This record gives sequence, structure tokens and C-alpha cells, in this order.
Amino acid sequence: MKKISLFIYSMAGGGAERVVSNLLSELVNYYEVYLILMNNRISYKIPHDVKIHYLENSNPFESGILKFAKLPFLALKYKKFCDDVGIDMHFVWMNRPCYVAALARLFGDKKPLVLNECSTPSVLYASNNLKSKISKFLLKWLYPKADFIYPNSLGNLIDLRDNFGIEANKMKVLYNAIDLEDIQAKSNEPIEFKGEFFLSVGRLDSGKNHELLIKAYAKLKNCDKSLIILGDGVLRKKLEALIKELNLEDRVFLPGFDNNPYKYMSKCYAFVFVSLFEGFSNALIEALACGKLVITSEHKSGAKELMGENEWGYLVPVDNQEATQKAMQRAIDEPDFVKYYEKNAIIRAKEFNKKTIAKNLINELEEIYATSK
Repeated sequence: MKKISLFIYSMAGGGAERVVSNLLSELVNYYEVYLILMNNRISYKIPHDVKIHYLENSNPFESGILKFAKLPFLALKYKKFCDDVGIDMHFVWMNRPCYVAALARLFGDKKPLVLNECSTPSVLYASNNLKSKISKFLLKWLYPKADFIYPNSLGNLIDLRDNFGIEANKMKVLYNAIDLEDIQAKSNEPIEFKGEFFLSVGRLDSGKNHELLIKAYAKLKNCDKSLIILGDGVLRKKLEALIKELNLEDRVFLPGFDNNPYKYMSKCYAFVFVSLFEGFSNALIEALACGKLVITSEHKSGAKELMGENEWGYLVPVDNQEATQKAMQRAIDEPDFVKYYEKNAIIRAKEFNKKTIAKNLINELEEIYATSK
């Protein structure tokens, strides 16, 4: 049985981490899996057969200069660990682990290196600040060292090809894998909240644009539905202040992160997601799996790819409060509009079943391993 290193920053409550958790349950049937982490936060289930190793216990808020300076030392440490346990292949997720693993290759590691890219780098690093400049430099320098790269959407693949010089023949889209059986089972769990509600899920940070969502909600007419935003993050106090300013304390709720968002998704009136940018959003697929109308911003890069021309969900322009408000108002005023999308949602979600995606992935990893020898 081959030994594979699945290297990711942490298993905290994020979309990439959830996908990794879903894939791990399938990968352990074929590989001896070593889960390599840079932080000890774990919010998702890890199969008992997976061996966990902490490369360090990083502070997520340490300075960018320190993060940059530590990369070569972490790369040497990662290479040594992989040499010691006899890793046969690297499968690496998220930017910092990708930089570390690619540097380890420069330091002499010759095992097949596969990277996953679950963001749109040109959007993520659009600012002209030092952090973005360093990140873009590292990506352009180090990503081409990989044998293969899996962007999680076609838009991300195009971004890597056109803006970062990655050869298209070294890439293929790996869509986010969801656990349909787990979602359906967990969606039946009760919640304390009573009454109808709109739902959004995501970190409370600027990228998720919850401020716009709250302002759009505040302008709805004849709305007898609350708004729940699941997640936690640095903007909690700012959002709480906005809710108070708009006199919405008894209508808009921030319960925090919940490891089971499906119990809310299955009971919401509609799912609203106004992110400024995403790679390929788990939350959108999971809301579809719960059979719900999804109203989403047409963010780069995965929204239209997932929803089509308003076929599976309803798209609104990015950062457009009026369009978001109108879509939510339509959901209130036209029940048939909601029912139409509820009927189609699960059909689309089934295309992202983890068993199908993992089976194809394992076949492709074996091909990559064979051709890189």
C-alpha cells in the first residue's frame, strides 16, 4: 500500500478542510495516509486509520514576514519527515503548505507532488500590498515545480494558466466532494430556532460580504422571515454593531460556527450567499444537497459554473445590494419561484458525491504516480 502525505494547514472549520475530510474517508481504503498539519485545530472527522503529524503549531495571525521567513525551515522539516516515514506521493492543499512542499522538492524531494488550488489567486491577491506581491511571486515560482495541479473550478484553472503561467496540460479540475449520506443524516437533527429564516454560512470576514447581506435584508418589505448567518471570524463585533444600528437584534442572528450546518440548511426558507470571491463553494453545493433555493453572487470563479444560467440557483451580481435585495424579495413574494429551485437542487448536488469524485481522483493519482517515475 502506497504512503501518501495529505498536507493542509489545519482541519479547522473551512471549505477546503471539509472536502479533505470527505476525501480522507475514501483515500484510506487505497493508501496509507499521513495527514500533515501546521496547526492543531481540527473541526472535522478524521478516519481512525489516518496518521496525524504536526509540522508545527502555527499561529494563524503571525506576521507575513515571519511566515515567509519560516518557509525554508518548514520545507526542510517536511522533507525530513517524509523521508523518515517513506512517503510515496504528496497531495497538498492551501497556499502555505503548497509553498512548503514545493520548496521541499527544491531541497531534494523527488516524490510525485500534486497540489490543490481552491481559490482564485488573482482575486485573492489583487491588492498591491507586500503580502499579495510575495504570494504572487511564490505562486509563480513554486507551483510549476509540481507534477500536477488540481484547481477546484474551471475559472481557477484559467486563472492559473493565464495569470501565473501554469501549463494547462498539468492541470485538471477537481470539484469539491460532498458526503451526501452524511448531509442527509445530519440535516434531520433539530434546531432550537423557530419560524422561517434565510440562511447564510461562512467566516465572518470581508470576503464573505455579510455586511451587504444584512443591509439588503433590512430593506425587505413584508418580511416575516429572520436571517441567520452561521460562522465566526474577525468581523463579528462590527456585524453585531451593524445589526444593532439597524434595529435588527430580534431578526438577525449570528450563532457562530456549527459543525453541522445542514440541520439549518434543510430548514431554511432559502440560502443566500453574497461572497466577493470563492474558488468553488462547498456551502453552495451543500445547500443544493439540502434541497434549497440558492441565491448567490456571481463571484469568481465557481458560482456560474455550479449554477449555470440560473438553472440550478439564482445568480446576482457581485457586491450588489439592490440585486440581492430584489432576489430575496422575489423569494418572499413568489413561492413558486422557491419551489422551482427546490425541485432541481438535489439533482445538481448528486454530481458532487464524494464516492464518485474520490474514485476518479484515485485513478488519476495512480496515473500521475506511474508517469512521474
